[in-house]
Amino acid sequence: MAHHAGGPLRALPGANRLSAVARGSGGLLVTARAHFTPTPEQRAVIEHPLEPLRVAAGAGSGKTGTMAQRLAFFVSSGAVAPEEALGITFTNKAAGELADRLRATLPEAAAEGREVEVTTYHGFAHGLLREFGPLVGTTREARIVTPGYSRQLMRDAISAGPRPLLDLTQPGKVVDRIAGLAAALGDHLLTAADLITTEDNEVSAERNALAAVLADYERRKRQLGVVDFSDLVTLAHRLVTENPELAARIRNRYRVVLLDEYQDTNPGQRELLRTIFGDGFPVTAVGDTDQTIYEWRGASPRNFESFPDHFPRGDGAPAASKSLSVSWRNDVAVVVVANAVRSELATPGPLPELAHRPGAGSGRIVAHWDHSSAAEARWLAGEVEARHEAGTPWREIAVLFRKHRQMAVIRDALVDRGIPVEVASLGGLLEVPEVVDLHAWLRILGRPDDAVALSRLLTGAHYRLGLGDLAPLVRWVKARLKREVDDEVEIGWALLEAVDDLEAVAGLGAEARQRLERFRTLYRSLLVTAQGVSLVELCRDVLDRTDAWAEVEALDDAARISARLNLYRFLDLAEEWSPLEGAPSLAAFLDHLDLLADETSSGELDTARVSGADAVPLLTVHRAKGLEWDVVFLPALEHQVFPSRVIQFEDPVSVPSVLPYALRLDAADLPDLPEDVEERREILRAAHEDQEWRAAYVAVTRARHALYGSGAFWTGGARSRKPSRLFEIIDDLAEPAPDRCHEPGEPPTETGTRSSDPSPDPLFTDGWRQAVAATAGDAATPRRIAAAAGLTAPYDRAVEQLRIELAGLPEPTPIETAPPPFGASVTGMVTLATCPLRYRWSEIDRLPRRPSVAARRGVELHRRIEMHNRGSVPFEEAETGFYDAVGDEAAPAGAYEKFMRSRFATIRPILVESPFTLLVGEARISGRIDAVYEDAVGWEVVDFKSGRASDDPARRVQLEAYALAVAEAGLAGGRSPGSIRVTFAYCGGEELEEVTETVDAPWLAAARNHLATLLAAAEAPEHPPTPSAACRRCDFLHMCPAGTAWLAEHP
Repeated sequence: MAHHAGGPLRALPGANRLSAVARGSGGLLVTARAHFTPTPEQRAVIEHPLEPLRVAAGAGSGKTGTMAQRLAFFVSSGAVAPEEALGITFTNKAAGELADRLRATLPEAAAEGREVEVTTYHGFAHGLLREFGPLVGTTREARIVTPGYSRQLMRDAISAGPRPLLDLTQPGKVVDRIAGLAAALGDHLLTAADLITTEDNEVSAERNALAAVLADYERRKRQLGVVDFSDLVTLAHRLVTENPELAARIRNRYRVVLLDEYQDTNPGQRELLRTIFGDGFPVTAVGDTDQTIYEWRGASPRNFESFPDHFPRGDGAPAASKSLSVSWRNDVAVVVVANAVRSELATPGPLPELAHRPGAGSGRIVAHWDHSSAAEARWLAGEVEARHEAGTPWREIAVLFRKHRQMAVIRDALVDRGIPVEVASLGGLLEVPEVVDLHAWLRILGRPDDAVALSRLLTGAHYRLGLGDLAPLVRWVKARLKREVDDEVEIGWALLEAVDDLEAVAGLGAEARQRLERFRTLYRSLLVTAQGVSLVELCRDVLDRTDAWAEVEALDDAARISARLNLYRFLDLAEEWSPLEGAPSLAAFLDHLDLLADETSSGELDTARVSGADAVPLLTVHRAKGLEWDVVFLPALEHQVFPSRVIQFEDPVSVPSVLPYALRLDAADLPDLPEDVEERREILRAAHEDQEWRAAYVAVTRARHALYGSGAFWTGGARSRKPSRLFEIIDDLAEPAPDRCHEPGEPPTETGTRSSDPSPDPLFTDGWRQAVAATAGDAATPRRIAAAAGLTAPYDRAVEQLRIELAGLPEPTPIETAPPPFGASVTGMVTLATCPLRYRWSEIDRLPRRPSVAARRGVELHRRIEMHNRGSVPFEEAETGFYDAVGDEAAPAGAYEKFMRSRFATIRPILVESPFTLLVGEARISGRIDAVYEDAVGWEVVDFKSGRASDDPARRVQLEAYALAVAEAGLAGGRSPGSIRVTFAYCGGEELEEVTETVDAPWLAAARNHLATLLAAAEAPEHPPTPSAACRRCDFLHMCPAGTAWLAEHP
């Protein structure tokens, strides 16, 4: 507990620790200071007094380490206790990195295990609402909806009433506009009501219409008891402004606050922090205006520039400013390019020019201009291969793009050379081949009129039908539509009906008919299955029935792992999804996927990535922020590509979905917009160009040693392109490139990265590719070529021989598809040991369960114990199913206090709520261990129970699984546990009661045999009832005659 002038602060239970999802890697165990010799520039930052401070930190300047040392300096001097420090950054990843650095640098004097709080900006706001939310009308358990759910509510709001002023011919675009406007309102602490205006013009009228939709959206969120991410900051700000005593209370918990990546904050986040930590509080803000690349999602560069005025010292004077201008990342040549790019900014930040470190390498800059994007891609792939052969690991060579659509040609060229790649694709899950087919099956099962999905399946690798094979179906459809034009038959329905009525379709080839019949049989079967199973079960059935797993297993290692992960990611999405209102259905799930696909900034449909794989990463510049590599390639540096041109002017005067400047919190920092359209556009264009140059600065500073820039004359358009200004900067500073292309010449005929065959052929004077193209249009072409050469007879013999050989080919051996391994949870195994029938109704043929107050109280006890150990659990995981077998007994009053009086409250566990997957034979058991403690003897695995001690043998299954997981699953990074003890800690008696067993090799062998027996019983076709006293707390008792009879005999 921190002590202050006003006496010790008594925080609410769990109030001073934020959720783990906000904190990244969790609370920080304070350990010994790492060796660090600061430069004079860094020392000035580290030792600056405890007062507001702005630190302008250039790219690669060691800001994280310097901030960690600043905190360590105050801790070691006794000015600040570790638990009185708060660090806030932007992402969970950044929070984890800051946590790691603090863990390594804080002094030995604070090594007792006290925690520094590290969170994200949204996580900090969420923590305040979890503690004090009822004061602003929200609850601690309020569900935070993702962008996909938000778009669903917005679409519902659009449909709720007449919207005559909105163009609803493209609903997705309307939702885009509303989502952007909603985010802008949240960024500036506004509501829909603030948009309403009495101005009489078309723009204001349409903006009022959008405001009406947003008001309905806000009302729907309140009705459902949910909030979105914008609400977190808005509600938290309202909380501290309406309750200034709470702001003071929160402020008094800390003595110092570190704000990382402050240039990416929005005005609403600034005002929340300013309300709590203004007026001289020692806030250190670290950032770099030149790296503000998220203005498109609300970031304000003015926040960092104006920090000295927003967070003045106690005497009212502006906060001090320091800088970190030496790059410890980049070699000399890269720093020179970075400064040249920065000089293009119309309004560079307060940082002086970036300087290279003492002893930095010379670095290498390469520029290459090619004839076509395909040729550029082949050149780039060759250079990547050469760098790797020279000793650079694949993972240390990155290719960065301004736009995601530029990746495909580069990826293909790298793959053609056998180079492993890892694509960070935002929202691309529905586009990867293994998921495309699964999604298509779901679409035709839920939307029989989806002709696109049907065509995808029929022409795909599984059925391999060509357009010629489908022509008879199309003719049948056209005839049907002509006959029934008055019935308005949908062509999508008609196409599927043609497949369903194959006997009536004339002109089908024998092979095509056979394949269509095979498709029809599977479709009808899956249609029946879809009526009675859950979404995830339907997905699994589709994958099994279409041999998708066998196709995945046939891929090479890296592709196989990625494909598996992508399918698992989709299955997780199907399993975890539930609508905000109503029961889950396939149609609603497909609608949700459509909304996610429309949400371009959402990560919910990100493809899986093989973390740590030695592969070349391909990602956008915005995704590369905060990362670095030895070698960086920047392709597609064409004029108006990178830097890019303005696609749509964000003009608040003429665009209704843009927030008017007068309503923004940073209005004083924005330019006055003239009435003349062209003059306005010139101002907006200049602002856009500054954003692009900041993105370019981020891109070039990702390279440690070598930077490559490239582009091409021809990129697929009708006109050739010229180099961008960014390419020219790189080219001016690059080493000579003898193989570059200087003239555009004629546009290329190739459409991909594959090289054409240059070898001449006397039969195909225009090349064999042209002959193939001609044959596709006229099957008689080859015979005419043979006749012209006097080779008709040999040609006919060769064709006949080919027919004979094809007819003699054996039928392919069917691939035996191994079913996916059986999986179960520890909770499920305990249920199975209690009663197999109860297990069946809980885990296999799932029946509704009644809400359990006792279970919720058990979860609450577990949550509080976890909060004591490391802070509160992630908000999306605070559900009944998060903890293993919490039990049916309610946590009695004082259960947590009994824990606090026990020995466990005074020692720090080495593992807290640690998830695991245990292999038993071919099956998997997953679970989560409450806590693992370490002493001089070994490890003690502890499972906390809210009730009294029980002799129920089923409960022992938990300890068996936990002991095996600790012994075999490598939960502590490969450390050996030595001896193991397993303990049930019961909090339901007068005091906490412990039941402990010592684990040895025979114990583990018996445990494994017992779990194997249970897993075999789980996979058995029959699950008989085993009545016992547990029937008294069974949700399914009313359906179980055996249990009812047993209770009658044992009242």
